[in-house]
Formats: sequence, C-alpha cells, structure tokens
Amino acid sequence: MDLQQPFYPGRYAAIEVGSNSVLLLVADVDVGGCLTPVEDGEEVTRLSEQSYVSRRLTRPARDRTLDVICEFIRTARASGADGIAAVGTSILREAKNGADFQSEVRQACGLPIEVISGEQEAELAYCGNLHDRRLPGVDGERVVIDIGGGSTEVVRGVGSAIHSRASYPLGAVRLTELFLRGDPPGVRECDAADLAIETVLAPVEPMPPASVVLGSGGTLYHMASTARAAGMAAGADLHGLLLPHKRVAELVDLFRSLPLKFRKRVPGLEPQRADVILAGAMIAHQLMARLSAPRITITGNGVRHGCIYAMAQRALQKK
Repeated sequence: MDLQQPFYPGRYAAIEVGSNSVLLLVADVDVGGCLTPVEDGEEVTRLSEQSYVSRRLTRPARDRTLDVICEFIRTARASGADGIAAVGTSILREAKNGADFQSEVRQACGLPIEVISGEQEAELAYCGNLHDRRLPGVDGERVVIDIGGGSTEVVRGVGSAIHSRASYPLGAVRLTELFLRGDPPGVRECDAADLAIETVLAPVEPMPPASVVLGSGGTLYHMASTARAAGMAAGADLHGLLLPHKRVAELVDLFRSLPLKFRKRVPGLEPQRADVILAGAMIAHQLMARLSAPRITITGNGVRHGCIYAMAQRALQKK
C-alpha cells in the first residue's frame, strides 16, 4: 500500500478474523483519509482454541467463528458498504485445516477470507493509525505494536514511511495455552512464559528518544480499561489514553495474583478476556522494556482500519 496516495471517498467494511476475536468496522472515508465509523463490532470466538499443539482448528471454534463472520457480513451489506473485505491473521496462517475453514466461510457467506502475512498485518496496523488526528503527532519515529491472540506485530516508521515491520509468534492465547495453565499460574509457569517472550523479542531494539509508541489490539485496550477503572490512568476516552510502563508492570502483578474467577470480576476487564489477559500483559511489559518506552498511547485503530484505507486506495486506482 502507498501510504501517501489519496483515497476514493465511500463507505467500506473490513472484517478481521483473529486468533481470539472477530472484528468488524464499517466506515466512511473521504479523499484526505478522514475515517468516520458507521458500525463497529467485536466478538470473542477463540478460533485458535486448543490449536497451538495440534495445529488444527476445532469444530466448535470453527462453528462459533463462522456464525459471527456471517453475521458481520450481513451487517456490512445492510449498511450499504461499497466494498467488503475479510482478512485472516496468524491462526489462519498456521492452522493445517485453515484452508478448509476459508472454504466454509466462502460457501456460507459468499465472501473469501484473504490470509495476510505477518508483515502485511504490521503494515495495515501502522496505516490504520496514520491518519487519525486524535492521536499525538510526532516529528520522529512512530512505533505501532499490535498484540493479538496468536502474534504480535511491531512496525516502525516516520510519517508515511515505514522503516521496519516484524511479526512475532507471541500472542495472548498462544502463550496462555502453551505456558500459563495454572489457576492462577505458578512461579515456574510464569518464569517459563517470561523466558519464551524474552527469547522471541530478542531482536527488538530500543527506539530513539522522543518517539511515540501506539498500542493496538484487544489486550492493550482492555489493560487500559482496567487501569482507568482502578484509577491507575486517566482519560475521557480509552482511545488516546496514556499508559505508563510502571502501570503495565502493576497490571501484570495484579493479573498474576488472581484466580480466574476473580480476574473475571476485575472492573474494566471483559470477562471473556480474563483467562488470557495475563499473557498479553506480560508481552506488553517486556516489549515496552525492549523498546525503552516509558509510556504507550492506546489506540482503538488497527488492521481493520488499514484494510479500509487499502480498499479506498484500490477503488481510486480503478477510477
């Protein structure tokens, strides 16, 4: 995608099929890239449930996810979207029967799912945050991190120029299923998970001074929601909220200390995410340390926003 090109005005819809959740965005876009949401939906379907050992999608997970995708496609069509795109991320890149699931979706809903690479996922997350005037401007480097259920993307750039993009096999669901099985997880489990995160994130280098870090994805968004509810962070809106690194460390300690039944009752935390929030918080904590980031700006924008910009550019090229 050319991040400097203008856009063809219209209404577009994007569906992101992730390891943990399915997300919908229907939005109007103008020629300058101003995006106005019309419909915004999220459902936790846990498509990757029990798949990180077998590398196969289970029947219940497929059925749950298929139902939500079809529902979101109906919503997008009813909204009058000029174009609809669906993308699949890490779980569909890895699952041995991922192609079978793609065929099921196409047969049931009449729309193909494009399985994107980790590098494409990172680029779309960056683009999805590039034109939002509500987010802080920056003269230097902008780093966008996106912590998902199965993978974590880190993309760095200045303005519309992306300098590096990477996707790491770390995610809240993956880490939970492979390491954090206790309730609550014990010291050995947490140490093993920390070592796995440290090993995978070893290539991440510190960012230059005065850089801005944007945090995308359900993990960071719900961490921010929890922090705000606990008085650890302040902001009228989660989008744009500043979350200091020390608060992230405190959230890791909180989630680590609580059995699941109590994590589900934590104010600001969606109960459906309670079982995987510790893993996601541990990834965020180490990633901020590797970047030497004292704080992170939470963003509700992500891959689906980038998809909409990509559709608007393709529409302009066809005219």
